[in-house]
Amino acid sequence: MRQVETHPSPTVQQVSDILPSGEPMLAVLAKRTYEVDAHGRCSPADEQAPLFAAPLDDPESPFLLAADTDLHPYKARTDVVLLGHAYGHKRVRRLDVVVRVAGHEHRIAVVGERTCSIGQGGKIRFSDPRPLDKVPLSFALAYGGRDRGAEARHGNPLKGPEWRQALGGVDPDAASPFLYPRNPAGRGYLVEVDGEDEFDLPQLEDPTDLLTPERLVCDWLENWHRMPLPHAGGWVQYNWYPRVGFTGLVPIVEQFDEPPLEVERGLVPELLADGTGRTTFEFRYELACGAPLGLQLPHLRGGEPVELHAVHPRRPRWAFTVPPAPRLATDGREGRLNPTEPVLHTMVLEPDSDRLTVVWRGCAAAKRPYAPRELETMPLRVDWRE
Repeated sequence: MRQVETHPSPTVQQVSDILPSGEPMLAVLAKRTYEVDAHGRCSPADEQAPLFAAPLDDPESPFLLAADTDLHPYKARTDVVLLGHAYGHKRVRRLDVVVRVAGHEHRIAVVGERTCSIGQGGKIRFSDPRPLDKVPLSFALAYGGRDRGAEARHGNPLKGPEWRQALGGVDPDAASPFLYPRNPAGRGYLVEVDGEDEFDLPQLEDPTDLLTPERLVCDWLENWHRMPLPHAGGWVQYNWYPRVGFTGLVPIVEQFDEPPLEVERGLVPELLADGTGRTTFEFRYELACGAPLGLQLPHLRGGEPVELHAVHPRRPRWAFTVPPAPRLATDGREGRLNPTEPVLHTMVLEPDSDRLTVVWRGCAAAKRPYAPRELETMPLRVDWRE
């Protein structure tokens, strides 16, 4: 049955902001949750997830982001977020999770559990991976983490009294320079080799830049920008690089000696190449994107094919078509509505539950900025076309 919404609700809101051109704008944000059947057909779920007003931290990890806010008025690209697991149906030791959306492909190498041991003379050895069955696609299992040995040897300088005021209440342990700036929640980050050690290696990797004993050691703190990019399915925290770089902050370094891998691979704007933290007004729209870099896509508009491999508990392939975009209109004042061109802000994939959640945006120029209290009573229109 066709559904039309004309007022704010838990799944629909109108927000006021500034367009990239600098003009005031109004944007309608509309969220929809679908169930995906075995044939790839999407139907609205009985229970609809509300718009998240604020980011939600993961209760099991101080570093991970469980869900981002849905109320960004303008995203530069579509975020595709994959929440779930990789499945090794044949008890393999290595497989690739494959995500294909509208002709774009992203792969995550999934490896069975293994350890790294450092023996006498600094010799590094990786154990053979164990057979894998079900692996969470979480940044906790991706490359990153903390070099606890180096931190113990050198100490965390941010714990000194001279840093107390500068940190402004931030836990110095959570801001340690021995954490990997791209993913402090992960594993495998090694700044230096000094003595014997053993630790877990990541199970999720970049298939084009796999860890090897020769690739493992960072050598010095300021070389982190040349280390592997973490690959996972979940949200990227605001204080992880490169997302934090769009605020004008770059961890640890004063300037990169060569561009970071993100710039070299064309995943972020060239302006981040030198690490000086220079930003422009438009970078706020880059900051709004929180999916892994390989899953930030040119805006989707509905009808695109989606295909995933090795992520469903019962089927090797999970596929569907992005549902059609709703017709969205903002308040044009004086009884008029402004039609918009809807684009997909966010697509959250949950193959374990055969569930898909999308957030659409439609924006149009406005006469002026509007306060939240005004927006509560301003008309809008969302015409769902399933």
